[in-house]
Amino acid sequence: MGKTFDATLNAMIDETLGDWADFLADRAGVPRGPAVALDTDLSTTLQADRLFRVAGDPPTLLHLEMESASHLGMPDRLLRYNVAATAANGGASTRSVVVLLRPEANASDLTGVLERGTPPYLTFRYGIVRVWKESTAALLAAGPGLAPLAILTDESVRNPDAAIEMVHKRFRGSNVPELLSRQLIGATFFLAGLRYNDAQVDKFRLRFDMTLEDSTSYQLVLRMGAERGKLEGKLEGKLEGKLEGKLEGARSFLLRLGTKRFGVAPVAALARLQAVTNPDLLEPLAERVLDAASWDDLVSGL
Repeated sequence: MGKTFDATLNAMIDETLGDWADFLADRAGVPRGPAVALDTDLSTTLQADRLFRVAGDPPTLLHLEMESASHLGMPDRLLRYNVAATAANGGASTRSVVVLLRPEANASDLTGVLERGTPPYLTFRYGIVRVWKESTAALLAAGPGLAPLAILTDESVRNPDAAIEMVHKRFRGSNVPELLSRQLIGATFFLAGLRYNDAQVDKFRLRFDMTLEDSTSYQLVLRMGAERGKLEGKLEGKLEGKLEGKLEGARSFLLRLGTKRFGVAPVAALARLQAVTNPDLLEPLAERVLDAASWDDLVSGL
């Protein structure tokens, strides 16, 4: 899973575990059933994106990997995770599914089957969900937990206005609690940066009447830095903790100024800001907000 989107995707899955388990069970060809999340640490060197136990008939483990960029060798990685997950859970049957979030995540070796040897002495089959090829309506119907992915389909990209309305209607439905709706709207807004330009993403924000403070994803970006600062403070002393606090303060202040000047920051700009470890590099940018032409212009020197 791309690090930029880890927190957003994990929070989205945690809140709608049943939706995701049903979706993956269908794609893996195994029975649905009540699901629980399992530990993803499979060994000292392996950590899966997500792992679920589904109490169907028979019970099954579902292993999920989510990708936003292309990586050759993914089938071998899936096999290693699959074997490790099976061993770590008493030999339970494990099915692996990889979810590709955008066309750029596709790779030539992702075929759904990995064979080793000639003739093959091992055949490993895994599921592939290419989100851009999915039906927008089908993802919306799969449950609110899958709805944020609906904006990433080719169908939605061809008609963003219609996609916004469909997703908005899904989240505002009577069966979606208000708190969950707000969390999923934040995830949708953040994931939109994978396939839409800044103007289109901002249009999503306006349609959902979402301010920066309302966005769960923005808050996750800020909290990740704050949590990292707390951990470093414990490990390296109070001085480092204070430095990280200063860094997060500078980053938060710059985000607020920049949002008022240019609108919501694109994902690339957020990633650059999150990668900065020296607050002295951020503070001068606040003075450049009025002179810069865009977010990209503002963070170009980082």
